[in-house]
Amino acid sequence: MQETQTFNIGQLVEEQRIGRFAIGLLLWCFLVMAMDGYDQTAVSFAAPAIVRDWHVNRAGFGPVFGAGLFGTLIGSFVFGTLGDRLGRRQAIILGGFVFGALTLASVWAGSLQQLMLLRFLAGLGMGGVVPNAVALVAEYAPKRLRATWVTLMFSGFSIGAGTGGFVSSALIGRYGWPVMFIVGAAGSLGVSLLLIFVLPESIKFLTVKRRAPAVVARLVRRLRPELIIPSDAQFVAEETPTKTHFAPKQIFSDGLRYITPLLWIVFISNSMALYFLQNWLPILIEGIGVAPKDAGIVTAMFSVGGVIGGLILCRFVDRHGVLAIISLPAIGCPVVALLGHSMSEGLLVAAVFATGFCVVGAQYGLYAVAGMIYPTHFRSAGVGTAISVGKIGSVCGPVIGGLLLATHLPSTQLFYAAAVPFVVATVFSTWLAMLYRAKFGAGHASPPSRATPISPQSVLGD
Repeated sequence: MQETQTFNIGQLVEEQRIGRFAIGLLLWCFLVMAMDGYDQTAVSFAAPAIVRDWHVNRAGFGPVFGAGLFGTLIGSFVFGTLGDRLGRRQAIILGGFVFGALTLASVWAGSLQQLMLLRFLAGLGMGGVVPNAVALVAEYAPKRLRATWVTLMFSGFSIGAGTGGFVSSALIGRYGWPVMFIVGAAGSLGVSLLLIFVLPESIKFLTVKRRAPAVVARLVRRLRPELIIPSDAQFVAEETPTKTHFAPKQIFSDGLRYITPLLWIVFISNSMALYFLQNWLPILIEGIGVAPKDAGIVTAMFSVGGVIGGLILCRFVDRHGVLAIISLPAIGCPVVALLGHSMSEGLLVAAVFATGFCVVGAQYGLYAVAGMIYPTHFRSAGVGTAISVGKIGSVCGPVIGGLLLATHLPSTQLFYAAAVPFVVATVFSTWLAMLYRAKFGAGHASPPSRATPISPQSVLGD
């Protein structure tokens, strides 16, 4: 009697050749992250024009920025948990439709209060996309490339955010501030519709949850087209299958008791600086005398620098793990502090670029590290919870910025304030890295130096 062939999903993923399936997965997740990034920052680039049209105080945008980020706080947790129950794919698509529709509704806002409510509701969907996209990509990535894949995917967020600067410079003068939301909504709804047809579900998620074996078989054939997969093949995961629902205590279990809170603190401090700068830079840059048309392009350099910083950092995360995230907060502190000093426009562009390199790059590293720390059966919830807690800093950063602007502080002191969270991030990321290595060892979430050849009858056989 012929034995049933059993395949280890983890081993199949580790030994895959990077081809059409992997490139497609990264492209689809890149696109949805690009629209998420654009929609999150659209209101920031529209804000200077809204201030002029509505004759409102610029400090009044603090609650508007904060409301959108508070929505992402709730959305990260709710959709992260949903992703661990229904699947990463469904949560991503649903989140995309939610924030696309609510971004379109922002076109008809007539007051700061209406805009604040709409940004909060859109933020629910925006927050839901990130943890599930991180989990989906991390679960298809070989361990040696996990941080790189997550960073490549998440670079879409910064590119989308930076695109807002170019759209505002090119279109707001002609069509007014609503064009920012029209462009974002059209892109988001279009991408979400596309994902229904092209985005795969996590093969590890389906295997761990013991769902849809026929779908798993099809995904395996796409992932490893060079292998012969018989129709009666069985698939097992590296991790123990579980039918229990996520419980918050899991993110503090198995060596995570102190690692999870430290990760949260670093997320909060880095997010506070990131979203202070990301939301207020367009207004602050105009405030120091840069023309509105040029201010959008200067501010876009923040996101461009972030993409490059993240891509460089991701290779260090793949090689050195959590230890790598210490570098950019330490460098970013003096860079951000110097940003408020008088300089030429050329130097200002370079300074904004360097600021994004450090600030956004550090955030990329945190997402990649969070994807390494938690196991498959609660990875979306673990990452989503970390992102949700980090949104405390995301909400506080813009709100505190608005309060500081209301006191008419000079720009130098505003940027000194933005640099303070980087001191906190540097200290606690160092502690996190040391504790992580002590608990899990330097090789945790890293592959062995040489892969073991795949055996189609590995692990189990009937």
